[in-house]
Amino acid sequence: MRRTSKHGLARWAGVLGVLCFLAGGLLYLNRDTNTRSDAWEWNPEPYDPPVQYAFVPENAECHSWFSRPEDEETEPPLITCTEWRLRVNYTRGRGNQSIGIPYAAGCGGYRGEASVGDDDCTSDIQLYDAASQVELSRSERRGMPLRVSRDGHRVAYLSKKYLQLVGWDLPSAQMKPISPRLDARALDDLRGVEISHDGEFFAVSFAGSQPRLLITEFSTGKTTTLPGFCGVLGLSNSASRIAAHKECSDDDLTPAGTVTILKRDGTVVGEWTGAQFVGNLSPDGRFLVAIHSSIGADDDEYLITHDAVTGKIIKKLRLRLLSEPSDAIGYAWLNKSEYIVQAETPEPGGSFGYYRVNVESGASRRIRDLGLNPGEAVSLGSVFIES
Repeated sequence: MRRTSKHGLARWAGVLGVLCFLAGGLLYLNRDTNTRSDAWEWNPEPYDPPVQYAFVPENAECHSWFSRPEDEETEPPLITCTEWRLRVNYTRGRGNQSIGIPYAAGCGGYRGEASVGDDDCTSDIQLYDAASQVELSRSERRGMPLRVSRDGHRVAYLSKKYLQLVGWDLPSAQMKPISPRLDARALDDLRGVEISHDGEFFAVSFAGSQPRLLITEFSTGKTTTLPGFCGVLGLSNSASRIAAHKECSDDDLTPAGTVTILKRDGTVVGEWTGAQFVGNLSPDGRFLVAIHSSIGADDDEYLITHDAVTGKIIKKLRLRLLSEPSDAIGYAWLNKSEYIVQAETPEPGGSFGYYRVNVESGASRRIRDLGLNPGEAVSLGSVFIES
């Protein structure tokens, strides 16, 4: 829930389906999710193009103008916003492209700095079923996460239709629950949603009086509950290793405390303390990374790689993303040897884009397929655009 940045749109041409988009906008906000007969009935269709990233647009209007009448009797939780959109790039006519939601397409022109052919298209598909904000009480609202698998074919989010977290496989149009139905208290206790690097497993963590970690295998739909863990720091391929922690707070900036490495059945294989702001388990489950800032005149930043089981520091690499001042924000593993870091401007609200950093050498390159400011909230999927 902490991954934020912004983005300007590429040049658009050949806009299609505008009338459908306007009609879809009438379904934009159905606030009473407790009345099932009023819920927006959507059944996804198979969709082949991978999701490059999901985003909430900058200055999303819903968050600023939503207001519930004082005499409305509906009890929380309410879905107050459904602003999440999927950015997809594809070739017109190749594979299944009817996702079951009307959307516009911009084809031809440019993607960033590169010109593309008339059949190369980009679309931003609004997920009317994906909650981006909920009302927990009349005085409290909270943003809701959405996660995309690294290959861009699976998505996890809070469903407006079912009021539970779901995992969705786009190519097969399968959707499976990864949590029970959630009330306001459970949503307040929600601390994390993650997808394993290979997209096979989903993790949901809750704090509160009954901290627990739910691990769901998508192929079978089977969910395993691991009690006592309120946060998840990542899942390796096949969830053979899971990084979790037992100390949680309402502040996402609070250090994780004790790190526990688990097998999928809950067996503990390692536990250690002493790392601040550690996060993101590598695809093979061997390493955890953290970004530390030095205190001094230079304000250097370092990418630190820890052995996941013991906590021992394996590498400490000075980050050199830009020649100008920037703040590095750790994001996720791109692959087993590269880690994605976002460079934010010193002033709030700015971004210098995303970089791929080699965890062995420290060499970094900007990911030019991603814009500088993709959105108010961002979840990366298949970041590179296929040529």
